[in-house]
Amino acid sequence: MRIASLFLFLFLTATSLKAQLKKTLHKTFEVPEQTATLLLDIYEQDSYEVVPWAGNAIMAETNIKVYYTSKAVFEHLLEQGRYEFITEQRGDSLLFTGKDMLRHIIKVEETESLEKVHTRIFVPDAFQQVSPGRWEREVEVPEEEGEAPKQTLEREKIKVSEELKKAVKPTTDSTRQ
Repeated sequence: MRIASLFLFLFLTATSLKAQLKKTLHKTFEVPEQTATLLLDIYEQDSYEVVPWAGNAIMAETNIKVYYTSKAVFEHLLEQGRYEFITEQRGDSLLFTGKDMLRHIIKVEETESLEKVHTRIFVPDAFQQVSPGRWEREVEVPEEEGEAPKQTLEREKIKVSEELKKAVKPTTDSTRQ
């Protein structure tokens, strides 16, 4: 009798629980050369972390976990872009924001769903955080209006004294004729 009672208890418990649905989304966003400021506007109940990286684009890795809902509802939320991000250029600033910033509560059969969303935002390492949600970098302004700015690497920005330039002269290849 004990085994039958235990089996019945486990069966009823297992059928009353809803499965956790989860998904990881990745998306990259181009950062225009003239962008000096990056503004992050993330949905207030989502958690996020910003990770500097050596790339020249922004990448968002969003981990989504939804409890107490059906798979069909979860897939519908994904199709509607509930957890996606968009960018908008505003002068020399780039706004990185959630596509759905007004998320309505989801209920399935009078049970409220629970959403846990965590995003890792990979930002080019040229940007430095100046305040929460605000990242800035120096942008070189072209000298002439028609001239496009030249992309330079960090190592090319090093100032070298004239003495060092004179001391290190380029060598000529004596084997060439």
